[in-house]
Amino acid sequence: MHTIPTILLTCRPPIGSTIPTVSRPTLKITRHDDRQPPGDVGFEVWNPIAARYEPKASLDDGLNRVTELAEQVRVMWVQYDPARSSLKDVPDPAGDDTEWAELRVGAQANRVYETRTFEQHRWRKAMSRSAAVETIGNEVGYVPP
Repeated sequence: MHTIPTILLTCRPPIGSTIPTVSRPTLKITRHDDRQPPGDVGFEVWNPIAARYEPKASLDDGLNRVTELAEQVRVMWVQYDPARSSLKDVPDPAGDDTEWAELRVGAQANRVYETRTFEQHRWRKAMSRSAAVETIGNEVGYVPP
């Protein structure tokens, strides 16, 4: 009797291996009551490639940069770029009195948006990009011009 070798093809990692998670870029709005005019806000984008926040001049600049970074990260994963192991997720928020809200974008082809705030540190899924932007703006009292 002859046995036929079997080849099992799977997309799952071997048991016990560690696969890094996809690090997602974020857009953070921070309310600055100590500035003039009161209620002024600042915009920062978390760059998972450089592992740092980048200041942005406006909400639109921040959204454009987040979209750009999400696409760069997606391409790194699709192409199995070795540099993807150095991607860093956004750090946990500091426990100060600053009012802030943040949205993050998944690097999948079908974008997934999540938000968190100074009051709610756990990420919550948003229905869409516009819903995520509205949520973070409302949390810090920011109304786009």
